[in-house]
Amino acid sequence: MFIIDFDDTLFDTQAFKQVRLLAVQVTGVSEEEFWETYRQARNSPDGLFTYSNERHARILAERGYDEQEVLAALASTTGGGLKDFLFPDAMVFLQRMKAYGEPMILLSLGNPGFQELKTKGSGVDIFFDRIFMVHDTKAHVLQELFKTVGGDAVWFINDKVEETKKLCAMFPQLEPLLKISERYERKEYAESGFPHFETLTEIGSYILERRQQSPKEDV
Repeated sequence: MFIIDFDDTLFDTQAFKQVRLLAVQVTGVSEEEFWETYRQARNSPDGLFTYSNERHARILAERGYDEQEVLAALASTTGGGLKDFLFPDAMVFLQRMKAYGEPMILLSLGNPGFQELKTKGSGVDIFFDRIFMVHDTKAHVLQELFKTVGGDAVWFINDKVEETKKLCAMFPQLEPLLKISERYERKEYAESGFPHFETLTEIGSYILERRQQSPKEDV
């Protein structure tokens, strides 16, 4: 089984945010205001992930900006152009993993509506047997999955080091592979003890090598 993260793993979320900043700046919003209001829109007071185009536009409207104008600017970045933000090797990687004939799970952290907008808009949804978007934690999804899957090892492909550490401590059957993100220092990946890679192509090659070494291993 393959459990794969979306943001900063398959999708260049940092580049996507920069394009959204540029789109909103046309309406008069400064870079500082964009990031301040982005952080407000991202989480609810109780820590749930709540970001959406509508919520961000509404918060900027509270600062005096035209809500519909801002919303249109944000929405202009979530159309057909979303495919352009996939990492260059993402589609080929997903095709390679799909060819193994094992279950493909997309597990993404964020506001489910906004995550669905990105995953469907980018076209990756067609590769997955099941898709989970969660606004709190990935742990409860994994708990439910492993009730039916059993204890065999599962590839877990993610960019977040600390999140991966916590989940692997809870679910030892996970086989973590980290996709290096510019959000974190290289030292953090090196000290994690997990295999970590610059590209999805490298991850795919590692998985192939492991499978060739252990052809009967269910990973």
